[in-house]
Amino acid sequence: MDGFGPDAIGPLSYGQCVIICAMINRREWLGAAALAPAFAQNTTAPRQPNILHIMSDQQQWATIAGRSLCHTPNLNRLAASGMLFERSYTPSAVCCPARAMLLSGAFHWHNGVYNQVHSAPSVHRDMFPDVTLYSERLRDAGYRLGYVGKWHASWVRGPLQFAFTEVADLASYRDAARDSAAARVRLARPPTPLRRTVTRNMQWPGSDPFPMWGYNEGPEEATSEYRRTDCAIQVMQNLATGTQPWHLEVHYIEPHDPYFPLKKYLDRYDPRSIPVPKSFADDFRGKPGLHRREAESWGKITEDDVRQSRAHYFAQTEQLDAQIGRLLDALDRTGQAGRTIVVFTSDHGDMAGAHRMWLKGWIPYEETYRVPLIVRWPGRIAPGSRSSQLVQTHDLAHTYVAAAGARALPFPDGRPLQPLFDNPASRDWPQEILCAYYGGEFLYTQRMVVTERYKYVFNGFDQDELYDLENDPAELRNQIDNPQFRAPADDLRGRLYLLMDRYGDPYGTAASGAGGGEAPNRYGAQRYLPRPRVTG
Repeated sequence: MDGFGPDAIGPLSYGQCVIICAMINRREWLGAAALAPAFAQNTTAPRQPNILHIMSDQQQWATIAGRSLCHTPNLNRLAASGMLFERSYTPSAVCCPARAMLLSGAFHWHNGVYNQVHSAPSVHRDMFPDVTLYSERLRDAGYRLGYVGKWHASWVRGPLQFAFTEVADLASYRDAARDSAAARVRLARPPTPLRRTVTRNMQWPGSDPFPMWGYNEGPEEATSEYRRTDCAIQVMQNLATGTQPWHLEVHYIEPHDPYFPLKKYLDRYDPRSIPVPKSFADDFRGKPGLHRREAESWGKITEDDVRQSRAHYFAQTEQLDAQIGRLLDALDRTGQAGRTIVVFTSDHGDMAGAHRMWLKGWIPYEETYRVPLIVRWPGRIAPGSRSSQLVQTHDLAHTYVAAAGARALPFPDGRPLQPLFDNPASRDWPQEILCAYYGGEFLYTQRMVVTERYKYVFNGFDQDELYDLENDPAELRNQIDNPQFRAPADDLRGRLYLLMDRYGDPYGTAASGAGGGEAPNRYGAQRYLPRPRVTG
C-alpha cells in the first residue's frame, strides 16, 4: 500500500482486501457492526429512505480505503458499513459539467452545461430551461430537500430554483451570497482567523505566480469545512424533525487546490515516505502533443515537488475526513441513520503530480476520471460489500429517484445502482462506460470509452489514445498505432459509436442526437473516428 493512484494500486486481490480490512480501526468496525443487525433483520429497505449525499471536490479515487498513505478513518468507517465501488468514474472530469450531470442524470447535450459556467469562456452559463433534476422528482415524491455548500451546476440559478428549500453556506453561483443570507442557518465569523503560510508557488507560462500549497495555523473551528459541517448539521436537524422523508446534499470545496491544510494534519505526513508515481517519468512519446504541453506548463518539476504536493493533498483530505465524521455522528444522533442512505463521492479527481501534472480537465488519465464512491443503505446493502463493476457518478441521480419510488428522469443516460446492491458482481451490467468532455476554459472535443481492461480516448484535436489498464496501469504507452492492439482498438471504436448513439450524443450517428438541429452526419465523430463496419 505504498502507492497513490491507479499506477500503484490496481484491482484489489483477496489478500489486499484482507490487509485493508485489518487496517480498519476499532471505531470503524463498531460502526459497521452497529448497522449489521439492520441488514440481518430486514431484507426489504423502507420505500422512501432519507438520503444524505456528501460530495468533495477534486478528490482522487486512491485517497480512501487504504489505497494510498492518505488517512481517512471516517470514510473507511462508512465503507465498512456499506458498499465500496472499485471502478467508479466521473462522466466528465471538470467541475460544472460533472455536477450538472449528477443532478440531472444526463449528459451535457441533455442538460445544457458544456464547460465551466462561471469562467469568461463559458459557452452556456445555465442548464437548459426545461431541465429536470432528481431533486424535483424527489420533491414530487414527498421529500423535503436541503442543500449546503458548493453548487456550480449553473451560474444564474441555484438550489432554491430546483426544489431545495433548506439551504446554507451556498457557494459557486451568481446569487449564492444573497440566497445564503436569506437562509435560516447562519454562523458568526470565527473570532480567530487562520494564519496562512505559502510553501510553494507555481507559475504558468503567461500567468503571475500563484500559491499551490502550504499550511494554515489556527483553530479547526475556523476552517471552511468545519463551518460548512456546522451548517449541514443544523439543516439536517431541521429536516429530521419533520415527518416527511428528507434528502440533504453537503458539498465541500476540499481537497481542491490550492492545498492548505492545518499544520497539525500536515505534520502527520512525511513527504519522504510518499512514493513518486511511475508516470512521473512519462516522455509522452506517441501521445497527443497536448500532454507534453500540459506537463511543461507547470515548469521544472522535481520528484520532491510531487512528494510535497501529495503530503499537503493527503493532509487536506484527512482534514475533510474529520468533518465527514462529525456529520455522520450527527446523523446517528437524529436516530434516523438506520433508514438513511448515505453516499460519498467527488466530482472528479486530481492529477496530484502524476505525469508531472496537477488539477483535471481534458487529461484522460485515471487520476482525473476515477473517483471515490461509497453507498451505505441499512437493510439493503450488506456491510463491507465491494463492487468492481463500472459505474459513474450520474448513476446516482437514477439511484435516488428509484429509491424514492419517484418518477423516472427523462433521459436514461445513467442507471440505478440497485442491481449491484443486491449482487455486487452481477454480470447483467454494462461492461463499458462513456465519458464526454467539451472543455473547461479551453474547448476540446473528447469522448472516451472504458472497459474492464481498456480505455479508448477519441480526441477531436489530435490522435486518439488506447491504454491497456491491466498491463499498463500508469497509462504510459499509447497503443493506438500498435498492430498487436488492432482488434481491441476496433472493438472499442465500435463500442464508442454504440454508446454515443445510445445516449443521443450529437457527435454520434443516431437521429436522436440531433438536439433540434440536423441529424448527426459525417461532420461529427465520423470525420476522424474510424467506424468498424459490420460484415456478413
